[in-house]
Amino acid sequence: MKRSIVFAVPDFLPLVGVAQEAEAAGFDRIWTTEDPGRDALVRALTLALSTRTIGIGTGIAYAFTRAPLALAATAADAAVASAGRFSLGLGAGTQGMRTRWYGVTEFDHAASRIEEYAEILRKAWAAERTFHHEGRFYSGSYGELNGARPEVPIWGSGINATMLRIAARSCDGVAVHPLGAHLRYLDDVVLPAMAEGAAAAGRPAQLALWRMTAIEEDGDRARDRARRSLAFYFSTPSYAAAADGTGWGPVAREIRDTYRARGSEWAELAALVPDEMVADFCLAGTPEEVLAQWGALEAEYAARGVSETVFQTVGAGAPGPDNIRNLRAIVAGLGRAAATGGSERADAQA
Repeated sequence: MKRSIVFAVPDFLPLVGVAQEAEAAGFDRIWTTEDPGRDALVRALTLALSTRTIGIGTGIAYAFTRAPLALAATAADAAVASAGRFSLGLGAGTQGMRTRWYGVTEFDHAASRIEEYAEILRKAWAAERTFHHEGRFYSGSYGELNGARPEVPIWGSGINATMLRIAARSCDGVAVHPLGAHLRYLDDVVLPAMAEGAAAAGRPAQLALWRMTAIEEDGDRARDRARRSLAFYFSTPSYAAAADGTGWGPVAREIRDTYRARGSEWAELAALVPDEMVADFCLAGTPEEVLAQWGALEAEYAARGVSETVFQTVGAGAPGPDNIRNLRAIVAGLGRAAATGGSERADAQA
């Protein structure tokens, strides 16, 4: 199974060194994220130009902030600049992100929009000079495309069944939110939705699971950081279905109620997260504990056909040394395991 890492932190230029370490440790891919304070595509291209062989992907870039044709050009240029190592992870975010962060209110039926968006991207990459598109959400005659462009692998993303099903139907792969990496939710929601989408498309879709990861010499501190990340996610109503689908609905409701009553007192909210919940959703502890946890989890994921696990750092609220330290701990602690599977990438490229 491929092992990757996602730089879901606000820090920027220090990530170049971490990317080079991840490449040396045998990781398959680096994913970049975005919010109003950072751009996934700029970061992905920066990291691609600072490395030589490791894959680079956006995990994810928001579709609702970019016109399809504009993103098609950006992604094609990133693929050329990275010598074919770039993959475009595409997503819709939550309704709250779209409206509160960006003021975008006209992105209803998000899953269907993403499907049509992916169709336009592929048309743009395949067109000689011009093409016409007339769809449910987008229409236009597009010209002056300046000749051939590379076709870029498209990854959809999601956590709910509808988005997962449509992503599997319309994209080359599906990147699943870290709450979806819970084994029960994976079995009951993710895999059936993806199977339905893949059947409709007549081809399988790759499956990449994000997994929250905290590694510290002090294992209790690592678990505490994991609790804070879980409290952050479950304070958001958008993830209520994931909480219910994993059996942790009552805890998530208590977190939401406390958040509404007293705001973001994260230490108080984190205290509501039991150890068993951390173990269900996260890899957390000392380097030795996390490596053992991963060894058991990798077998479970492999048996379910997961193609890639993406280790996501926890607790990245602001730029700071904790973010970089934990990323480096992930690279060092899980890179030893990744290096033993380094032939996977060579075999894939052969």
